[in-house]
Amino acid sequence: MIVVIFIPIFLYLIGSLPISYLFGKYFLEKNILLEGTKHSGLSNIYSHITFDKVIYILFLDVIIKGALPSFLLLLYFDDYLYFLFFLIIGHNWSIFINFKGGKGLAISIGIIIGLSLKLFLLLLFLFVIFWAFQKFKDSSLPWLLSFLFTPIVFYYDSNYLNLFFDLYYFNKLYILILLLSLLIFTRTLGDRNYSRINFKTLIFRIIFDRDKR
Repeated sequence: MIVVIFIPIFLYLIGSLPISYLFGKYFLEKNILLEGTKHSGLSNIYSHITFDKVIYILFLDVIIKGALPSFLLLLYFDDYLYFLFFLIIGHNWSIFINFKGGKGLAISIGIIIGLSLKLFLLLLFLFVIFWAFQKFKDSSLPWLLSFLFTPIVFYYDSNYLNLFFDLYYFNKLYILILLLSLLIFTRTLGDRNYSRINFKTLIFRIIFDRDKR
């Protein structure tokens, strides 16, 4: 019972660490919640920092916040993998910045890495394909499509082909679906301005992570 209570709280607090926000506040003297798309994710700060700083923030968001907790949960508490959902909830609605946050992409990739390198390689492979079709321009749509098609390919292979996955991995499919659902949900929130939302705005928010392309 204690484990069931402790794990979600711990994962939520880990996910809540607003790395990009803290970096902007203490190193750039900027409040990124007031800049650009007004969220605390890397995509709202990367244009203000050098490439090496991007890699540093990515390492913290992807590996430390996403992959490491996921790997430890898989190793010691594999019956509670669905609690990984709280990592993204914390990232997207951080208790440390008045329940604001990022969009959950980097930490979702980290979760996939922590669960299975095979799944991550599949996700990355699909991303590169979709990104190439888009001529290596905006990466928002390729990432969304990658998260959409990874569970489909994973399900088909683990059930029928068994080329890369077998039923041992099958429970991780639910994590992938949860991640995809939360990614789409948070994208639709945009900058939380609902005064002029319509179908076109909704599509742009889901696909391009902004109200206009």
